[in-house]
Amino acid sequence: MTVDFDKVSSAMREVAEQVIMPRFRKLSADQIEEKAKDDFVTVADKEAEELLTPILLDLAPGSIVVGEEATAVNPDLLENVKTDGAVWYVDPIDGTSLFIEGKPDFGTMIAYAEKGEVVQSAIFLPAINELFLAERGAGAFLITADDETIRLQPRNGPAAVSEARAALYTRHFPSSWDKKLERLRAQVMSAHSAMCSAKEYTDIARGAKDLATYYRMLPWDHAPGSLILREAGGVIRNLETQADYQPVHLQGPHVLASNEELWQAARHVMR
Repeated sequence: MTVDFDKVSSAMREVAEQVIMPRFRKLSADQIEEKAKDDFVTVADKEAEELLTPILLDLAPGSIVVGEEATAVNPDLLENVKTDGAVWYVDPIDGTSLFIEGKPDFGTMIAYAEKGEVVQSAIFLPAINELFLAERGAGAFLITADDETIRLQPRNGPAAVSEARAALYTRHFPSSWDKKLERLRAQVMSAHSAMCSAKEYTDIARGAKDLATYYRMLPWDHAPGSLILREAGGVIRNLETQADYQPVHLQGPHVLASNEELWQAARHVMR
């Protein structure tokens, strides 16, 4: 089944207006917690997820919500990536550190999956009022701050790593990948990480970047963007297994690329 994602996107906008943007550049110290080393959560993250969860459950009766903040409290929720049932993956504020620092490159991400595959998704960047939507087989779209709807078209290039603008996330890679990642870094045209998956996926889908690497693949970080990227003609695939990403894949050396030829070129460099 498909879900009414107009209602999902409306909920994302409303929640951003109610609890996220009023805290942007106005957080007090007691509204910020450190869940783990360099992993922060704010009162806005928690309240946004709490508001979104019942709305999503109502839109797909019988579904389960796997949210980043709820999973931080109850890690067993992550076991739901293995179900064939309907699952929502929610990141209320992706790029929380940027949000805390008052930088605009953060977003809310939601994906809806059935039988282990993402079928619909949305990424909302509230500070710049841009919404990205995708439905499997129906394309990916950007709704701009001026309310213009733009279909994201597949890109033929770049085909060469030397022409690629990259975001290389290396933190969780095993040390056996160090030299391979350095080879890739040495060959790309430029390398800059936004420290926000919502921004990286949408930048590649819209043509502002071309390539990214990740190893830790938590579903709320990657399920929403994976569908938007694919529907815009991009690729997200494990280098070792050559399997296309699915939410059940929680780790592994993944490369995101704007097109198949570039993905293959990156794979060749990292062999």
